[in-house]
This record gives sequence, C-alpha cells and structure tokens, in this order.
Amino acid sequence: MKNKKQKFSKQKPSMTAAKIILIVLTAVYPIFMVMMTGAGLISNRSSYGAVIAGYGEKLIISGTLMTAAAILCLFRKSIPNLIAPFLSSAGFALCMTMTYRLIRHAESAGWTGVGKYENLPVSDMYRERLIPAAAPFLLTLAIAIIQFFSYDACEERRIRKKLKRDKENAPAPPIID
Repeated sequence: MKNKKQKFSKQKPSMTAAKIILIVLTAVYPIFMVMMTGAGLISNRSSYGAVIAGYGEKLIISGTLMTAAAILCLFRKSIPNLIAPFLSSAGFALCMTMTYRLIRHAESAGWTGVGKYENLPVSDMYRERLIPAAAPFLLTLAIAIIQFFSYDACEERRIRKKLKRDKENAPAPPIID
C-alpha cells in the first residue's frame, strides 16, 4: 500500500495577511521592545542592581517564548499549532508579571526619563513599550487555534489515525509459504 502525499487546500488570503501582521508585530514588540528592554536593564546592571537585572533576564526569556510561539504558528501542522498557544501564554504571562514589577519599582523609586522624556515617568514608558505585546500574543493564539481546528488539520489527524489503526489490524503475514 503506497502512502500518498496529502493535498492541502490553499491557504486563505486572510490567514496569509494575519501571519504577515503577526511577523511584523512580533518583530516590533516581543523582539525589539520586550527583549531590548530586558537587554537594557541587564546592561545597566551596575546602576539598577541584581533584582532589576533579573527582571531584564526574564523579559528576554518572555520575548523569546512569544517569538518561538509566533514562528510555530506560521506552519499549518497540528503539533506546532498545539504547542504555540502554551508557549505564547507562558511568555506573555512572564512579560506582564515583569512589567508589573518593573512599573511598581519605577513608581516607588520616582524614576523619570532623560532627554526628551525628561518630564515623563519611566513607568509610563514601560507601559507604552511592553503592554502592546498583547497584540502578537492574541494574534498567535487566534492563528494557532484556527489552524489547529481547520478542516485540513482535522482531516490530517483523521487519516493518520486511520492508517495507524489499519496497520495495527492488518493480517499477520503467513509463517509457512
């Protein structure tokens, strides 16, 4: 019995557009805003201290998790689309936890911006940079869930299950010719 290559239906233009938007949002927020904020906190460790540098490390981890989840949901396979929401949720939860702690610390210490941000509290700057990471998080969830429950993915799983069942129930080969 030959194993035929499955023919998947062509991806809808709306899903392609959503994936392009996801790539752009992921590049802007989890990578540049979240991870670079974390890198800035780590690079200024001598000024901020070990606790704030630890927040920076966790921000980099959260950005990495959200980026990995976004990359996984670009594929139309079931397993990556099953893993992506969990990775993205873990990354986003960690990001928001560190954002909350960072904002709370900045407000209690009375940090204010420098240069053109001189009269702006640093906590507002963290809010503006880190909270919009919710957009790629939500888009990752939506794309992964839609693709996991799509007709093509369900058919793929059904066929794979049927082939496995047929293989298990196949008659035994004859012992004697």
